[in-house]
Amino acid sequence: MTVADPSTIPVPARRVPTTAAGIALACSAPIWAISVAAVGDHEGFGAASVFGGLAALAFQLSVLALLSVQQRSHAMGVGRVARVGYRVEVVVLGGALVSTILDMFWLVHGSVVWMIFDICWPLSMLGMLIIGIRVAIADRWTGALRWQTLFAQSWLVWALPLGAIPGVGLWGAVVQTILGYGGLGLLLARRQVITASAPVSQNPLS
Repeated sequence: MTVADPSTIPVPARRVPTTAAGIALACSAPIWAISVAAVGDHEGFGAASVFGGLAALAFQLSVLALLSVQQRSHAMGVGRVARVGYRVEVVVLGGALVSTILDMFWLVHGSVVWMIFDICWPLSMLGMLIIGIRVAIADRWTGALRWQTLFAQSWLVWALPLGAIPGVGLWGAVVQTILGYGGLGLLLARRQVITASAPVSQNPLS
């Protein structure tokens, strides 16, 4: 009798819908980017803080939807590193959501609590960069989708330096966000479905 190696038993193909996450990302990324340019330096509670906060919340929720699509389609792989990576990123992005709400209503601003949640936003973008690199290396998302994901999720690498260039300033970050995350959203909306199938791996680093 032949015993099958469990590490080579295929998982039944799973069709992961991408349309909703794609549309959310394609719509929210430009709105958030423009809101940052328009009211990003606003201080205090008011219409500007509410508008900027709502735009940021919409974008952050669409990023959570993107992470869900990536996780369900095994974009980073199926091992422990991928599973832990998604969980950590969701927790940090959750902290960024809290930070956005605090800024929207100008709550506990400048306090230790505010600073703890405020740092979650750059940490979440660092996490998205790491995930984007891992997705590109894993090569489970192929073609334009693979490289657009890397470009979009490398926001931290592109937007901050662009924002420091004289004559480019904040608009460089705005353009990168629109072309990056907005473009990724359009690709996902057009793709509609990603078929995910992968071997059950016993390697925790796969």
